[in-house]
Amino acid sequence: MMDWANLSGDLLSLINSKLVGEDAHRFSLVCRSWRAVATASPYSYSPCLMHYTRRNRLWNFSQFNSCIHMSFSCLENANIRCSNFGWLLMSRLDNSLFFFDPFNNRNIELPCKLSYGYTAFCFSHPPTSPDCVVVGFSTIDDGDDDIVKICVLKHGKGVWEKKKYHTEIEFYMSRGAPIFHRGLVYLLDLKGNVATFDIEKHGCEKSALTVNSKCLKDYPYNKEIKEHFLFKIRGEEEALFSVMLVNEERIVEIYRLSEPDMEWKLEKDIGNMVLHLSHYSSFGDTAHLKCMANRIYFPRFHAGSAVYYSFATGMYHSHDGHFSSAKCYGVKRLDYATWITPAPTPETYEILTWF
Repeated sequence: MMDWANLSGDLLSLINSKLVGEDAHRFSLVCRSWRAVATASPYSYSPCLMHYTRRNRLWNFSQFNSCIHMSFSCLENANIRCSNFGWLLMSRLDNSLFFFDPFNNRNIELPCKLSYGYTAFCFSHPPTSPDCVVVGFSTIDDGDDDIVKICVLKHGKGVWEKKKYHTEIEFYMSRGAPIFHRGLVYLLDLKGNVATFDIEKHGCEKSALTVNSKCLKDYPYNKEIKEHFLFKIRGEEEALFSVMLVNEERIVEIYRLSEPDMEWKLEKDIGNMVLHLSHYSSFGDTAHLKCMANRIYFPRFHAGSAVYYSFATGMYHSHDGHFSSAKCYGVKRLDYATWITPAPTPETYEILTWF
């Protein structure tokens, strides 16, 4: 009879690459040799691209060009708003919101509904933390282009704190998710301008929201920014970055935010880092595999194969090697997908309520 502890490392790595959440956790508990493979595997806590397919009513998790399909009854008629810390913030058709951990099948209902119009969200900590704060933004207000609506819900509270802020310049938010950074929330508009929001001043001071203009100085008029992504890179927590996709070709430009003058500075590449960018979650980290360094992974596919952008070649490529182009034509874009990093299975019981 075969000893399961003596299976080859290559076979165990292959098995482990197909598992997520509780299944991956159980894999690591089988024996010491299996735990060693799980710990060393680049798949253990690597980001997954999560998206819904209406055709088969299943949620897809794509990772390293492999895909698994899962069904979650609690996500029926729900839409992704943002993701972080291994959790999704979801909304239903009736405007109720809830958190969901797809890897450990946990959810936390938020206590109150939110009015229509809020298009961008972020949260500061995992929803199991008493320090968690959810922030929503809207720049759609009866045609006014100088109003930003902001709502805040703190852990343990049952009512959203809402307020309208008038800005000195027009500020239409991009689809890129806002991000918490050094005690403030940063957000981008369609022109690449940066606004900052101070939660502590919300509702009592006009200065809670600061909009900075001309963050992209001397930007050519023949360039039109089509997509924006705002993110931090692990290991460089003091810096903020942005990737902007320009014109119909989706030419890639990456910038570092120079503070305090709030000006974007063009960068050449990202070195040994890898970026995972989507409209609901964007982040960077050190590449676990050398072949992934200096790349951006987008929620894009070509003939069923994941597409990435390489700074080394200045081109888009598919994982299967059948597509390479300096222009992002003929590529399927998943606008409602998000990157999410599997959260470790909790070792102790966590209270799954907002109050």
